[in-house]
Amino acid sequence: MKKSILFTLLFCVSIITNAQDLISKIPATADIVASIRGKNITKLVGVKEFEKSKIGELFLKELKRETDGKVTNLEELGLNLEQNFYYFLDADEGVLSNVFLAPLNTKEGFENLLSKWEREKIVNKNGISYFVDEYDNMVTMWNNKTLVVVLTVDTEKNDYNYYDDYGYESLPTPPSNDIIIQEIEITEAAEELAEAAEEVVEVEEIEIEETVIEEVEIEETVIESTETNSYYDSEEYKQKERERKKRRELREIARADKRKALNQRGVDKAMAILTGNISGANITSNAKYMRSAGKGQDEAHIWVGDLGSIYQSLVPASYVLGSNPFELYDLQRVYGGLSGSARLNFEDDKAILKSNYIMNSEMSAIYAPMYNGTMNKNFFKYFNEDQMLGYFGINVSTEGTLQAYPKLIDYMFENNPKEEVALIVPLATELFSILVDEKGVAELLRGDMLLVLTDIKEREVTYTSYEYDDDYNRKEVTKTKTESAPDFLLMATAAHQELYSRLMRLAVKEGEANYDNGIYSLKLDRSIPFTTFIMFKDDIAFIGSSRTHLMAIQQGAYTGKVSSAHKKAISKNASSLYVNGKRIVQQIPTELYPREIQEKIGFISQNTEDVLFTTSKIKGNTMQGEMIWNTPKEGHKNSLAYILNMLAALVN
Repeated sequence: MKKSILFTLLFCVSIITNAQDLISKIPATADIVASIRGKNITKLVGVKEFEKSKIGELFLKELKRETDGKVTNLEELGLNLEQNFYYFLDADEGVLSNVFLAPLNTKEGFENLLSKWEREKIVNKNGISYFVDEYDNMVTMWNNKTLVVVLTVDTEKNDYNYYDDYGYESLPTPPSNDIIIQEIEITEAAEELAEAAEEVVEVEEIEIEETVIEEVEIEETVIESTETNSYYDSEEYKQKERERKKRRELREIARADKRKALNQRGVDKAMAILTGNISGANITSNAKYMRSAGKGQDEAHIWVGDLGSIYQSLVPASYVLGSNPFELYDLQRVYGGLSGSARLNFEDDKAILKSNYIMNSEMSAIYAPMYNGTMNKNFFKYFNEDQMLGYFGINVSTEGTLQAYPKLIDYMFENNPKEEVALIVPLATELFSILVDEKGVAELLRGDMLLVLTDIKEREVTYTSYEYDDDYNRKEVTKTKTESAPDFLLMATAAHQELYSRLMRLAVKEGEANYDNGIYSLKLDRSIPFTTFIMFKDDIAFIGSSRTHLMAIQQGAYTGKVSSAHKKAISKNASSLYVNGKRIVQQIPTELYPREIQEKIGFISQNTEDVLFTTSKIKGNTMQGEMIWNTPKEGHKNSLAYILNMLAALVN
């Protein structure tokens, strides 16, 4: 027996033997499944420990207020926090069912959370209780051991609309020209009256009385004209109003019937889930889900089965510029078979979020060349990680992207039912491929770029303000202020540097840039707190805010220092983002933080660590993403406790 089959069998047996686990209530056809492993969470941070934390105290205070003192601690919630909690999405016939599953210790604890209005709506049936929020299409159902909440959403386009009767095409028949002229004269008189009313405060009492008299006369004219000539008092208009009222009543009846049917559907679904009468097998028989779940030991896990199917369930009800996107191009070919998952784990010294995206074979073959870039290793010579606040790297292929996009467009529109689209799209993409020299463009900009944040400095910024003299005449004044701004260096592989140099010389000639000893400086708006310098060397374009840094690179006097870990993160992935949180917090002047943060800046700076985000290249049909959030080794027993402690420091 293969190991994968044996593992799946053992995992299913362990789930089935654990009657408390609610995964057995999730159908195999679920489109999205998310879980939180309660036992892992409570092991990392115990229930009593959480209650004593600042976040826990605030939560319990609000809980006590909302329940009029009936619930004062987490145990009284009635939830079994040692078990697993689940959410799943089931898309069926234009209706999305969002289902939340929670294990209960006692139903009395949960019932204490309900408002008086909710308790009055409770229906009891064969040991099962539930109530329906009719307008939100939400059903809340529970027994002694399980809580089920079903929120249904109808994605089908309604054939009725509140505003149909008042749309552009259904405006009432306008009155005759004579009446329009009279009403315009009345409107102008009313506007003159409003202007007179604004000036009346500053005039003599006699003038006020005269204005009031004129106002009365105008009002009488308005009333007389309206009563005599208004189209809106005509029998024609009244008949149309009666017809509109009837249509509104019919629409309200249709809405009520649809809500009733949708809510009954939610009740039936919740009942089937709670009693274990789901149609077909449960999610543990879904091989794709089981492979994604692995050993099932992650603190949190989410799985998306088939994004194409979900999208197709949603999109037919959504209209873009009056057209269904599925009629424009074949989204199923793009998103069909695309599945994904993510896992969150809290270790002692870091929190890790890993994600997987699995594409269909056709799409992976198209996308793979886009991400088949090569990072320029010379970039690592020109920055020092000991002085680095962070970086953002992009490692893609310009040539591969330009070659892949026409194929992607052809693939999307290949099966379009409209003959003109089927003819025009491939013609356009072929012309694009003929006109664009992919290799030539790639030599100008290969696709690998690295932006490094090297420092944060205070700089004087010039800006324009306005002052007023004694006669309230405004005059323009130039002022200066101090702002904190980053020092950065952007590097990109770019051949044909003579072409770039010609462009920069043209900018110098037009007065948009200056040139000094091989380095160009751009003339930017005075409000920008740094000067941008540009330099070309060794098939690399350098753009930075520090002339000193670029001069050192130009003269071969700069000594770079980059660890193998950072080199690997930048070179081996399609994208990478690194943030040195501790150094950034320490570099920003304290006075720039909000007042409530300034008092805690010491704690924050000592406990903030670095974060790394990476997105891999495509391997087979899979693309992976990862976030690593490092946490201090002292002062926090694990990364989850660290996050709670940091939140407490910010809200204290």
